[in-house]
Amino acid sequence: MTTKETKLKIQTNLLLVSTSFLLVWNCETKPSNVDSTLLLPLLQMENTNPIDGSDNPDIPGPVSSHPGVWLADTVKSAPGHTGSGIGNSNNAVNGVRGAGLTGGGTDVFSLYYTLANDHIILEWSGHKITNGPGIDFIVFENAFKVSNPSTYFMDIIIVEVSNDTTNWCGFNPNYSFAPETTYSKNPADWPRFAGRNSVLFHETTKNFGHDPSLVFELANSGGDGFDLDELSDVSNSAGGSGCNSSLRDELKTGFTYIRLSSASSVRWKNPDTNLAFVKEAISNGPDIDGVYARYRTTR
Repeated sequence: MTTKETKLKIQTNLLLVSTSFLLVWNCETKPSNVDSTLLLPLLQMENTNPIDGSDNPDIPGPVSSHPGVWLADTVKSAPGHTGSGIGNSNNAVNGVRGAGLTGGGTDVFSLYYTLANDHIILEWSGHKITNGPGIDFIVFENAFKVSNPSTYFMDIIIVEVSNDTTNWCGFNPNYSFAPETTYSKNPADWPRFAGRNSVLFHETTKNFGHDPSLVFELANSGGDGFDLDELSDVSNSAGGSGCNSSLRDELKTGFTYIRLSSASSVRWKNPDTNLAFVKEAISNGPDIDGVYARYRTTR
């Protein structure tokens, strides 16, 4: 039991003893006019949770047992920002507005394939994203299904997280189609990448009441889910920079920034081929709709 809990218990017991004494005195000396319902809150105090922030995601402390639906709301860096249309980076932080299984959303910020415009870095104002049960965050791009069984139009993304925007750890994505010099339209061939699945979530028309138990079910919301337990300490040509096991473990407990990059940018290479990751022939770069996180704490 913590010091705070001990103090609270002592105070509660003293209050109960004092109240009991007054009631006995009251019964012996005059008719009682004390409302017995006033005792209920005192009796319940023994069962209250410790006041340590563990049940409030906005107070530093353990991860909340009551997760939320937290939108990345701040653009830290967007080299390709133009301020208008799909070049407006605000589109990546103003809410997710997917167009469903077979359509691509238009409220997006577009990335391209050169170092000048191949990535965006987002954050959650005043907060860090922490690790909890299940999926910790979802990246929403505007991929869409073209035909059965698993043919999608995709703009593939490499996902990394950081606390300083200098050292990054990713999820060690690995293109698994053979041969790897041929592009696959099947999302299953792009494990641990984002930009693979349709966006079903819509901020106003299909938001599931922002109930995290529903939103973070990918069958409901679509997008690509990531679990911090799967963060990798690998730094190679497919993500990660300055990552090691110590940084990986630190970031598993909480990160501040997320970087989304075009996988087929000149920044990256497929470690298996030492060539750029293959892409859809008519693709011109990923379109970022937004990122939702499930658990957070104040910085």
